[in-house]
Amino acid sequence: MKRFFFFFIISVLLLSSCKWTSDSWFNEHESNTEEKIHRYDRIVDEFVSLNSYSALQRLNLEYPKPTRLLIEDVLGIGLVDDARIEQRLREYFMDSTMQVLLEDVHRKYADMKAEERELYAVFHKIHAVDSTFSIPLIYTQISGLNQSIVVGDSLLGISLDKYLGKDYPLYKKYYYDWQYNKMDRSRIVPDALYYYISHEYPLPHDRVHTLLDYMVDYGKIHWVIAHCRGTSMTREMGFDEKRVAWYRSNEGYVWRWLLLNNALMSADRTMIKRFFQPRPNTLYLGSNSPDQIGLWLGMQIVSRYMENHPNKTMKDLLLTTDYRKILEESGYSPR
Repeated sequence: MKRFFFFFIISVLLLSSCKWTSDSWFNEHESNTEEKIHRYDRIVDEFVSLNSYSALQRLNLEYPKPTRLLIEDVLGIGLVDDARIEQRLREYFMDSTMQVLLEDVHRKYADMKAEERELYAVFHKIHAVDSTFSIPLIYTQISGLNQSIVVGDSLLGISLDKYLGKDYPLYKKYYYDWQYNKMDRSRIVPDALYYYISHEYPLPHDRVHTLLDYMVDYGKIHWVIAHCRGTSMTREMGFDEKRVAWYRSNEGYVWRWLLLNNALMSADRTMIKRFFQPRPNTLYLGSNSPDQIGLWLGMQIVSRYMENHPNKTMKDLLLTTDYRKILEESGYSPR
């Protein structure tokens, strides 16, 4: 296993580059008990803007997993143990567009105490009912407009450059309106909670999953989040009144379409994506239909199921993966 390479003391003082370690994550386990949002983005910025050796050491020694994820998976600029990877990282962030993103993120996100409190409050509520649930280390980063949320074992990364507000000028250059409308600060907490909790309670890997599986799985994770945050599921999902009105008026029609076309038991990935991903509309249901109808239906099924099973706990729901049974016992059948 590679070890951090120390130069003679004079070299340490004069040079500002080093090899990235591939040693196991150690300080981060200890940091996890601090229960704060770690401003990893600021350490990267310090390294980039000042060519800071001390910042590079912190990236290497304190945050090896976020650094590996950022370099290899999020930015895709190479491997952490490449000979010149620190130079490539600096060059990437010295790009003029990246510099604008860095400056705007630091201006908008000077403080994240509100998000910190909300995230850890929910994680503690889940841990209280399921002691096997791992409360993550939470950190922020600049992703170059790549992944919004990054998750791993006991690790949750939030890309702040993906949450600068729907009116942020740069978004209109690279995204459609139905995409950047959700790139708002208000979505940080629900997005982070959803992706981390679904990572901790994944769909079973021993079978092919259907549209119904995804509907109920999405529904149960969002039910848990809404329940822990003390809010409605529609508010937790960020659905506006116009969208909810369409869902309610057309719920029976959509359900009949799914049954008539045997869509619930379909494992067709294209169909599944069209019922869940943000899009201008749902292709199968007309140009006036909203997107993410699968989320709405999953929420209704799970809500009915929990109403019909008052003795079921949040842990029971999270650990249940028999989604046909949940549908059957929910009694859900919109007219």
